[in-house]
Amino acid sequence: MPRPSVQSARLNEIVQAAAKCVAQYGLEGVTLERIAEETGLKRPLIRHHAGNREEIINAVVTHVLAGFAEVTTMFAKALPEKRGSYAAVDHLFDDHGYSDPAEMMVFQSIVAAADRFPAESEALLKWVGDFTAVIVEAIKRDFPEVETEAAETVAHGIVAIYFNVDSLAPLKPPHEWRRYAKNAALLLLRSLETNASTQRAT
Repeated sequence: MPRPSVQSARLNEIVQAAAKCVAQYGLEGVTLERIAEETGLKRPLIRHHAGNREEIINAVVTHVLAGFAEVTTMFAKALPEKRGSYAAVDHLFDDHGYSDPAEMMVFQSIVAAADRFPAESEALLKWVGDFTAVIVEAIKRDFPEVETEAAETVAHGIVAIYFNVDSLAPLKPPHEWRRYAKNAALLLLRSLETNASTQRAT
């Protein structure tokens, strides 16, 4: 297998350093000076390999979203045909379900600076929609009788709970908080069981 080019290796090094800057200082805190300190590269060399500050920020967001998209694809493929929605909740809220802290900081930084980075925010919003759609489809397979509105509502509730508890991970909250969050997600799914039973009875 051929070795990656110097350009590719340098770009990856710069993107990783910029991601650390985002995690520490937010998107607004990404500067060529800080990237230079992190990588040991001169600013002209950074610009040569990765472009200006805006291009580097875009590269960081693209890198993080590519990782999110890959995980989402794997997540969707891992869900069984039956009770896939329950498997999704098990996966999202198990003890190993936390996102990478640095990637979550990039996520939160984009949300916080949405008005100043519209293209990046739009890309992130699309990924959230794609991620939610995976859970919607699993719910529809498990509860074919329920209306789309109900499936969408429950899926969005589960995703909102997941993002909430995941965003708190750097604070190291009590373990039971994650268990409570999982129970809340399961209550949403079980509401569909009642909904489906009612529809079958009418």
